[in-house]
Amino acid sequence: MVLTRSFIPLAFQVLALISCLPTCRSAGAPVVTLDYGTFQGFNSAGDTESYLGLPFAQPPVGQLRFNNPVPPQPFLEVRNATWFGNACPQQLTSATFTDNPGLSSVLQYIEELVPTTLVANASEDCLYLNVVKPAGVCSGANLPVVVWIYGGAFETGDASGYNGTQIVSRSMELKTPVIYVSFNYRLNAFGFLGGKEVQAAGLGNFGLYDQRFALQWVQKYIYLFGGNPQQVIIWGQSAGAISALLQMVAYDGQSDGLFHGAVMMSGSVFPSFDITFPRAQGNYDFLMAQTNCSIASDTLDCLRQAPYESIYSAVLQTPSIFSYQACNLSWGPLVDGVFLRQSTRQSLSQGKYVQVPAILGDVDDEGTLFSLTNLNVTTNDEFMEYLQSNFLVGVPQQEIQKVGMVYEEDPTLGSPYGVGTNDTLTPEYKRIASFQGDFYFQAPRRYALQYLSRTQDVWSYLWKRNKSIPTLGSFHESDLQEFYDVTGNTDWVGTDALVNFAYTLNPNVSPNGYPFGAAQSLLANIYWPQYHPNNPQLLTFDDPDVLTLTNDTYRAEQCKVLNQVHDLMGS
Repeated sequence: MVLTRSFIPLAFQVLALISCLPTCRSAGAPVVTLDYGTFQGFNSAGDTESYLGLPFAQPPVGQLRFNNPVPPQPFLEVRNATWFGNACPQQLTSATFTDNPGLSSVLQYIEELVPTTLVANASEDCLYLNVVKPAGVCSGANLPVVVWIYGGAFETGDASGYNGTQIVSRSMELKTPVIYVSFNYRLNAFGFLGGKEVQAAGLGNFGLYDQRFALQWVQKYIYLFGGNPQQVIIWGQSAGAISALLQMVAYDGQSDGLFHGAVMMSGSVFPSFDITFPRAQGNYDFLMAQTNCSIASDTLDCLRQAPYESIYSAVLQTPSIFSYQACNLSWGPLVDGVFLRQSTRQSLSQGKYVQVPAILGDVDDEGTLFSLTNLNVTTNDEFMEYLQSNFLVGVPQQEIQKVGMVYEEDPTLGSPYGVGTNDTLTPEYKRIASFQGDFYFQAPRRYALQYLSRTQDVWSYLWKRNKSIPTLGSFHESDLQEFYDVTGNTDWVGTDALVNFAYTLNPNVSPNGYPFGAAQSLLANIYWPQYHPNNPQLLTFDDPDVLTLTNDTYRAEQCKVLNQVHDLMGS
């Protein structure tokens, strides 16, 4: 099924834009007028313009707390759009890594993913988005739009942590300019409160509704920034990638034309349970108890009126991803019967998903970062009990035994992979890391690709760089440097592929005549084939700065067993 756009119209589009640029520049700071207000942005990085902190919904406070987003209130004055809006309330890590001297070398990576101190600008008033575009671009220039969805385990994260100017600047170097959009969405209890009371109100998954609302904002307003609402790709990492797939299966696969391609990094099919399942109901009941709402006649209305500090305090008492629970998250998307009508796995198997081209990828050592808070698990018996009590609750014993058999104790087979007995923090650390990485990332990615590859163009990759990082190896989120250039990387492979995909829905094809974007990119020397189950090839990032093609067949037996377990769990 070929969904790529033709070369010639895109090439003319690029030329038209380049000729348009000089006529659109104006003296002073750039200004944009929407139907609800006017915003003054600023020139950034020399060749780009930014509009930061644009409200795309009203503050979700009062009766809008634990409710779906609504459009922003109009205003008359010109507002500055020169800094990011507030972050949504963050769940802090409940782990103390500083007490373990052996983990001192990984603290910086942990703190990048989950905050260990209160975020100064966190607030319920957090539904803001950001637009970065090439300087001087005209309204109606019809540039492709890249919409970023951040990760953070549905517990933490905000759009200010990612600098879209680098991506837009790089796209301009390639003479294929794009527009970059990022937005905040509600997290933890504020975004993903469950329970029978929420279900009875026909609500749930507020964070996913925020994402959808932001995408609707893009459809309505992005043309004023020079973007093409008919050429939008969504792109996320971790929880952001999971969110991208959830937007593909939302409403049984109705996209409403909100996006036309998807890029998913380290996230795809994540366990999604019913909105009333025991943990979701337990969290609701806990919030009621902590806010003195248990005896209210309308407990949901009581929670809306409760002091913010009481709810946030309760959130901080629930386990984070950096707790013994690890990837078995306290908060996250739930099957609410409206937005999500069934689990993602069921939607894929029934063909109820949006058929747009997609890129899915993983890092080699997905599970290491999340296996640092269960170092007290040191024997085979403890490992098996940990699986049964935390990850595989309700799974038949014989199936759990299968998992234990395919994940052997031999540290040379564990994660970080390919480093022998190095990084063996405990006798079970690499084994747990291997299980978590496969259970939550590798096996689900293969499951998703099994179905998506039948109906649309898909590509997949594996990131195996930075193996020298102690304890973590090619850890979760380390591939972001290929896109945001966070470590001074200059090969731009990921960014070039992303820009190509935004234009042609094919990471290989650029409309300006360059294969893979720029001749200096490593991608110029290799062709990234589409993913097919009978020929599952991965674009593989190896050290040092090497690209190869490998088969997606590693740990095939393990992933097969895990996908069977997921089916048994109905997740």
